[in-house]
Amino acid sequence: MTNISRRRFLALAALAPLAAGCKGGFSVFGYRAGADALYDPNIRTVYVPLFNNRSFQTSPYRGFEVDVTQAVIREIGKTTPFRVTSDIEKADTELLGNVAQITTTILNRNQQNLTREAEITVFVDVVWRDLRDGKILSNPRPRPEPGRTQPGLPSEVIPFDPSRPIAQEVRNPDLPQPVRIVATGRILPELGETNASASKAIHDKLAVQIVSLMERKW
Repeated sequence: MTNISRRRFLALAALAPLAAGCKGGFSVFGYRAGADALYDPNIRTVYVPLFNNRSFQTSPYRGFEVDVTQAVIREIGKTTPFRVTSDIEKADTELLGNVAQITTTILNRNQQNLTREAEITVFVDVVWRDLRDGKILSNPRPRPEPGRTQPGLPSEVIPFDPSRPIAQEVRNPDLPQPVRIVATGRILPELGETNASASKAIHDKLAVQIVSLMERKW
């Protein structure tokens, strides 16, 4: 009988579900791994309406929100255990997006005053909310108030300096606080990089960042 080291055994145990095509996740010695460990198992469906576009829409960026929405839907189906539904009545959550601004910056010109290198920057505001109880899932966690300790920590008083004013930021957890997502794409005609390739790169970057916001908070 061949002896197997502990490290090799753990590696084989982690690769076994991947070989079996397990997408939802698996359990090893009581610890969750895979997609179930990153995302809330109580959420099953997501409704993703067409993103809004408040940017100045001109060619070649007209209809930019359509491509961003499609990229986000593909990323959700590829990365998460959630299922995208077109019926809001059957959805557990709703993902709202707004293309706030699209800017193009020319970084370099050639001798003929043509664009040699440019960069496209896109700003998108995202809100993810639970349709069952109205909770805003994308809102940041509330910060502990001065003078109070967090649950689970030793009961120690946080040092307070009366000579320094404390700027308290009042936030309502039930009100949406849009999360600003920024992605850039490079245009370099000499290497064959165009507006189309830069836009495709931006769509993919935005989708990855937006879906990353849907992970369970630590």
